[in-house]
Amino acid sequence: MQSEILIQSLLETTKQNLNRVEKLKKHDFSTLTWKENSSSWSVLECLEHLNLYGDFYLPQIESKSKNSNSKFETEFISGIFGSYFSKIMLPKEKLNKMRTFKD
Repeated sequence: MQSEILIQSLLETTKQNLNRVEKLKKHDFSTLTWKENSSSWSVLECLEHLNLYGDFYLPQIESKSKNSNSKFETEFISGIFGSYFSKIMLPKEKLNKMRTFKD
């Protein structure tokens, strides 16, 4: 895939996700904290989880990008692990069950 097309696609996906989160502001607190059962996560817990991971990973990505000696490639080719992890994170019709740390 061409790198510029990939970047534009990722930017568009990010904008769509931000718009979806903005719409959540219209919901009341009880809706956002509702859980199907004691082991499931509420909407707010999911967002907190994403923000906590973002607080760690985004500065790391930015730092590695700024300090990289790699040149820009016009064609993006993912490695084996990159392909695997990006595919398992994609939304699916049936939600993936993923284990995470209690903290």
